[in-house]
Amino acid sequence: MSNVCIIIYRVNKKPRHLICFKQWTAEMVMDVINSAINLKYCFRDTHNQKLNILSDSKVMILQEINEPVLNMAVSKAATLLGAYDVHIVDHLVWDHDYLGRVFSYMSDAIFVATTTHMCVQRFAEQSSVPVTCMKSRTHASIQSLSTVMSIVEEFGSMKGVNICYLGAPHPVLNSYLLLCPMLGANIRFKCCCMKCPLSPLLFKASEELASKSYTEMKECLNKEDVLQNACVVIAGPTTTKHDNIEEFRIGIEDIQKRSCCQWIFFHTCPRGEEVDNNLFNHYNARTFNAFENMHFIAAALMAYGIKNYIF
Repeated sequence: MSNVCIIIYRVNKKPRHLICFKQWTAEMVMDVINSAINLKYCFRDTHNQKLNILSDSKVMILQEINEPVLNMAVSKAATLLGAYDVHIVDHLVWDHDYLGRVFSYMSDAIFVATTTHMCVQRFAEQSSVPVTCMKSRTHASIQSLSTVMSIVEEFGSMKGVNICYLGAPHPVLNSYLLLCPMLGANIRFKCCCMKCPLSPLLFKASEELASKSYTEMKECLNKEDVLQNACVVIAGPTTTKHDNIEEFRIGIEDIQKRSCCQWIFFHTCPRGEEVDNNLFNHYNARTFNAFENMHFIAAALMAYGIKNYIF
């Protein structure tokens, strides 16, 4: 089973498991996104702001490897909602399933970043408090939801929006492959060079969702096909192979030549030579808006998970 996001929340004091975006409904995803948008609307500037929604709750940020941006987003969200956070960076032995139960005694919610994924499911099943997988080797839940939130802010909905992803393979692509067809968007992508063909882990799952939602999900071999009629252009992280740069290089002219509609641009980061300053800093670029949205998404997930609260 391929999992994107693990959340457990209390219903009549019994934990219910939401194991991946595939098992979410579109309504559940949009509840979280709209909740984050409402919170952002009320508190556009969250500096020195503090609510009492999760007053005196303890949020644990548990990481195998340090993820500074996610770390700060969740920490900021906890502070905003009146909770306290504690950070633990350690190489956990996830096979010890009892750790989920042990950590539950000491926290009210757990956010996890891990280089694995399947073991987090067993960890969550042992936990009696909400567990959210921020990022794993396979998925990037908070980053993908933050980008989708930015798209919804721009277009009002995901329905009928043409999204393209061009860049090296990244966990966030797996999340887009599930979220796009689920929310009614079309997605085209290119994530490998011509010499080394590679399909994402969740390609089949995305294909099934797309067939049910009558949306397009297409893997392309060249960037021209990927960019055709794109409304949203997402550049993946920089590739470490210099001979692949040209296949993923993208500029304003490339987009404008093939897109006949309003378009916006996101970079997954880290940024490399594939994207120049003109595009990265273009007035249609929304990269920093998506990063800003991370702490609103984290707050929405936190409130929803701990208290089933929607802003």
